[in-house]
Parts: sequence; C-alpha cells; structure tokens
Amino acid sequence: MTMAEESARRTYPRLPAKNWWALRERFRQTVPRLVDADYLQSVLGLSSTASAGNLIGPLRTLGLIDDDGRPTERAQDWRLDDSYEEVCEAILSDVYPDSLRSAFPDPSADSTGVTAWFSRNTGSGQGAASGMASLYALIAEADPAGAAAVATTGTAAKKKAAPRKAPPGPASGRPARATEAVVENRQRRAELGLNINIQIHISSDASAEQIDKIFQSMAEHLYADD
Repeated sequence: MTMAEESARRTYPRLPAKNWWALRERFRQTVPRLVDADYLQSVLGLSSTASAGNLIGPLRTLGLIDDDGRPTERAQDWRLDDSYEEVCEAILSDVYPDSLRSAFPDPSADSTGVTAWFSRNTGSGQGAASGMASLYALIAEADPAGAAAVATTGTAAKKKAAPRKAPPGPASGRPARATEAVVENRQRRAELGLNINIQIHISSDASAEQIDKIFQSMAEHLYADD
C-alpha cells in the first residue's frame, strides 16, 4: 500500500473554532472530571446531544480527553496561556503528517491549498475538507489570544447582517420614501435659493402720489409676512 493510499484511509479532526475556544475557556475555569455529550451540549450551548457527541472523537484524537472521556494532562496544559503553544506543537506532531506540515507550515498563507490537501488525501468533500483545514490552521497558529479575534469577527458579522430599520412615516400615513423625497427637495431648494429681479417702468408724467402708491403696493405684496 502506497503512502497516498494509506493517507486516503485516514481522516482528521474537525472542531469549529468557536467550540475550541469556548471549551478551553470552560477548562480555564474548572476542569471537568468527565467530558461526555451531555457536558459538551451544556457548556457549548449545542442544539442536540448528537451534535455534541460528534465532538467526542476529535477531542480524543487531539489528545485532550482519553478513551473514557477524562481530561488528559495535555488538556491541563492546553487551558494555560504559558503552555498553549507547546501543546499545539505536540498536537501538530501527533496528529498531522510531515508532508502536510512541510508543505503548509503557515496554513493561513494558502488556505485553498490546505483545503485541497485534505480533500485529496482523505477523499472528503469540500465542506469536510474545509473543516479539517480550519482546525489545522487554528492549531498551527498556536496563539492563545485567537479567541478574541473570533469574538470580534462574530460581532462584526452580526452588525453587518443586522437589518436596517426604515424611518417611520409622518402621522398622515405618507410612505417613508415619499417623506424623504419631500425633505430632500426642500433642502435642495433651501440650498439653491431664489433670486427675483423686478424692473419697474414709471411714466415720466406720473405724479408723486402715483409713484408712492406703486412702491407701497410693492411693499405690501413682495415683503408681506407668510
């Protein structure tokens, strides 16, 4: 059996980044005596016991729990910032082959290539391969501060996806868009302004009384208050 054929029989762990960091934070607070599906569903807020159970295998493969579900010495070190990088290096050495680590020592620089590697060497589809690649990149980064980046990204995504509320229309029930158009038109008129030039031709034989009445009429009609 060739090495490629042997690799094709393998699979690699998948664990969402949010679950990785949430579980580590729980371990930082209190290391449980047992990690089972019920525990994972409770602390990670998962929708079902089945989805929680799917995380047991990856945690065993990563060496964070033993076959009985008890946290290992590696898990004790994994939760601490001072030993986090060392634990990640040990996981990389134990779980991932030299061919992958040599080709992609910095997975973030070529995420497409890393995903293609997992797809080719495990026979997995795009979704599964992408999940394997994401976890490999997270471990290779070996940065205990990565949780903050994940939280920031999630918050930004929620803000971006939040629907914009349309401004309410006036009491008359006029649609909001129509109201905005009216206000905009008024603003434009106010910015442009309006200048009127009036020319008055007065006959040379008009009397002083007639001239006074002309200007009095202008004052009444042009400068009257609204």
